[in-house]
Amino acid sequence: MRPQVLFLTLAVLGVLAALPLSKGKEEGGTLAKKAANQAWPCCDKCGLCLLSFPPQCNCLDFWQGGCHPACRNCLMFTTSGSVHEPPVYRCADFLYNYCERRCTPEPDVV
Repeated sequence: MRPQVLFLTLAVLGVLAALPLSKGKEEGGTLAKKAANQAWPCCDKCGLCLLSFPPQCNCLDFWQGGCHPACRNCLMFTTSGSVHEPPVYRCADFLYNYCERRCTPEPDVV
């Protein structure tokens, strides 16, 4: 009986050791940064969605100022031959529920 109790105790301790202790004591203002980044991801023009639950989608929105800092695959597009126009950027990440929220309010239909 004692080996089973020892094994069970070690298993419970292993599970407890794997759990995070606290998320409220992060240093350097990372909680404030995470709160500021909660507005992303958002998308006005949804692109390809993979068949998963929840769906993984990419977005076809273009931005002039660059991609969001959390974007891992930012693509830059320039107009051919024009030096005067700034480049536009598109985040090519596939994210869960990417197209769930719009970046701009939906226009009112009158």
